[in-house]
Amino acid sequence: MQNLGIDRLDPALLAATDRLSGAVAAAVETGAAHVEPSHLLIALGRVPGSVAAGLFGRSRIPVEAFVDALRTQSPPRDGLPPTELTDRTAAAATREALGALPAGAGERELLAAVLPRLEPPAALLLRVYARADLDQWVRECRAEPARAREVFGDDGRLLLDRFSPGARRVLSAMAALESGFGPGLLTTAQMLRAMAEVPNGLIEQGCSFLRRDVRVLRVQMTSLAGGGPGSSGPGGELSRDNVQEPLARTLQKAAAVAEQRGSDLVAERDLLAALLDTPAGLAAGLLRSTRIDVTRLRRYAEEYYEEPPAQEPDAPVHVPSLHESLDWLRERLIGQEAVIDRLAPSLEMITRSLRRGLRLQEQPLGRFLFCGPSGTGKTLAARALARVVYGSEGDVLFFEMGQFNTKESMNNFIGAPPGFVGFGEGKLTNGLRDNPRRVLLFDEVEKADGRVLDALLRLLDEGRISDPAGPVRDARDSVIVLTSNLGAAEFADLAQPGAGEEPEATAHVRRIMAGFFRPEFLNRIDEVVLFEPFRQDQLEAIALGGLRRQATQVAAQLGVELCWKEDMAARIAELAMTRRREEAARGVNRYIDGVLPPLLRLLDEADTRGESVERVQILLDGERLSVVDISG
Repeated sequence: MQNLGIDRLDPALLAATDRLSGAVAAAVETGAAHVEPSHLLIALGRVPGSVAAGLFGRSRIPVEAFVDALRTQSPPRDGLPPTELTDRTAAAATREALGALPAGAGERELLAAVLPRLEPPAALLLRVYARADLDQWVRECRAEPARAREVFGDDGRLLLDRFSPGARRVLSAMAALESGFGPGLLTTAQMLRAMAEVPNGLIEQGCSFLRRDVRVLRVQMTSLAGGGPGSSGPGGELSRDNVQEPLARTLQKAAAVAEQRGSDLVAERDLLAALLDTPAGLAAGLLRSTRIDVTRLRRYAEEYYEEPPAQEPDAPVHVPSLHESLDWLRERLIGQEAVIDRLAPSLEMITRSLRRGLRLQEQPLGRFLFCGPSGTGKTLAARALARVVYGSEGDVLFFEMGQFNTKESMNNFIGAPPGFVGFGEGKLTNGLRDNPRRVLLFDEVEKADGRVLDALLRLLDEGRISDPAGPVRDARDSVIVLTSNLGAAEFADLAQPGAGEEPEATAHVRRIMAGFFRPEFLNRIDEVVLFEPFRQDQLEAIALGGLRRQATQVAAQLGVELCWKEDMAARIAELAMTRRREEAARGVNRYIDGVLPPLLRLLDEADTRGESVERVQILLDGERLSVVDISG
């Protein structure tokens, strides 16, 4: 082996390829008598993240398909297969390629020597059948690789703007760990531990994808790297002064990996690749000791993992006080004073905790079950919660649970297993991926299939849910609202509108809930809130608010002023009470929306006559609203 010059190659290359032993394995697989240049190419192509793997990937040639094709082209082997790479087992072209390499040659130099010397059957397979441009491959390998951007500044500080948001989370976690080696110097072991500690990060999601318990890795890393959970180390700023030299080289290597894949920012996947390519193999050995398949983990990082998006800096906004928020809720939720009083303590805890960054338990911020007849404001209350907690009524992810009433609907709810339709398309999991800081509204939850309810149970309990695509989605910054119409009819009959939560009606509805939902499900709800039926005067206030909102929209979009007589809101409320009692506030809004068709018809007719309409009055025509032009 000395004559082949293998010992003169780059140590990192020898470590990644196990001293080119993969070439011998490829020769055995293809039935060859000697180790040919194509076998060296296969060995390099099987290393995840290598230049050769990139060449195969961009040409859409699976390495294993190339191996299978070579096997069919190889003549029957005489004698025993090669067991190691020596002068005797290496083909003449292989000896020539290795002998032409300079000291310290890396993968690019080896590929540039191997590709022109491929044996004719291998070259034919790649050129003719796979349509690979081998000349271009050689030019890429001989070209001077772009110099990776420096990750340390002239003053020695680590340049955080060179890293992606996910990678910065790792660096922040690493800076908070106490060094177990040397006086305050961080190590590569600390970086692997930080990657494992980051909630919902690459390592945690990768372990979930591989069906491995990340807690085992965390315990092992804690014992090796030192420092307990939450311990503080060198401080919040990383520099060459507080990292060991191997870690500094690993960070710079991560920048080179990012540069190789055409990225300006170093991502988590690049940090992992640099760790696994360390010649000493510490990171790979630790992962394997916890039964984590390193190759599959790297493939997951490259093909599936998505880092959290960069958070835009928030513009300065006025944060309303709790008193202001409750006053706004009373204006928005007309006739539901008892609901607001019931929610007030929880809202105070949620808003004050968010402002202080306090999280006492590993569960969602709030878990509410809204019960009551249809049209009493349950959905509106959820949107109002989003406004109070997150600043916008649009921060609501709505689930119509009647769509998830079969066991197959789990594929739409959290996503299908790999290989099935719906993989990676779960509405809940993707919604949490896109924005975990919002209200999750599960409407008419009693209609959902039992398996969906089981998934909700874990969400309520832990604030997390597994995505079959691999990641564990985090809902600990979410507010969960379930609505139910169970017992709505009985509650409407027993409750007196405007009287608050009456003991008899409340007890009856709670008995119905206990008969339908399992105790462990109800026990994980923070508040069961009952919405009482509206009185007519409350519907009148809702109607007046609806008319004003409609007038504002029509004036802004159509340039027409809407007006009505003083008794219009009362007449709409009376109609809703008598004709659409079961729809309550929703019935009021439907009456008001009914003004748009006659208004648009009036505008079209005026356009036909070449006239303009500036002011119209709303009239009640039987059970429908109409309009009349009063511009003149």
